[in-house]
Amino acid sequence: MAATSPPRSRPLVILAWAQTLDGSVAWRDGAPLAISSEPSFRFTHHLRAFSDGILVGIGAVLADDPRLTVRDVPGDHPQPIVLDTHLRLPLDARLLSHPRSPWLLTGPKPPPQRMARLSSRGARVIPLPRSSEGRIDLRAALTVMRSSGIQRLMVEGGPTVHASFLRARLADWVIVTIAPKLLGGLQALTPVGDSRRSLPQIQQMQSMQLGRDLLVWGRLEQSVEGDELPTQ
Repeated sequence: MAATSPPRSRPLVILAWAQTLDGSVAWRDGAPLAISSEPSFRFTHHLRAFSDGILVGIGAVLADDPRLTVRDVPGDHPQPIVLDTHLRLPLDARLLSHPRSPWLLTGPKPPPQRMARLSSRGARVIPLPRSSEGRIDLRAALTVMRSSGIQRLMVEGGPTVHASFLRARLADWVIVTIAPKLLGGLQALTPVGDSRRSLPQIQQMQSMQLGRDLLVWGRLEQSVEGDELPTQ
């Protein structure tokens, strides 16, 4: 897979998620769902090992308590990064036991006591400005990540986070694992902003079979070709 070289002002951004054939990524109430087959699971961990950082929203952490580590494949763990506007990360979250202390990207005035408690557990709390919609300003967040050594960023979710990156035209690649299931659950992209404004289109879309799943990927229209992504 061809990819882009990291821009000077931000990392290369790769959006990745697994969904059912009808576009569901979780149960309708947000409860997590095992979607991927074993080959797809391994591919996801190859992609994690390829990345310098891995980003999720606090909603994904509260729903799934992820580890965000590389497992079952060789490679280093990417830096875990959480968009957490109000510092809601639980003090018993598995991320606080991660081999690399998580970065919590939060609002400009984080609650001092909460910040102190999370910092005492090893988290790096990074105050950032908010967008006009009240969320973390993604451009500011990416600038901080790039200056801190993150050149390739894997964004694993959830639906609002993925939609926000697409709406802001701040993603370079999208990689979707599609499982042959029907669920009628929570959809892969949650509308953000103007619902009639189109999202960036996928160029040079490709696909391959991974076990029972279909892996679909493509470069988003504002990107240019460059380095390579892992294929296994």
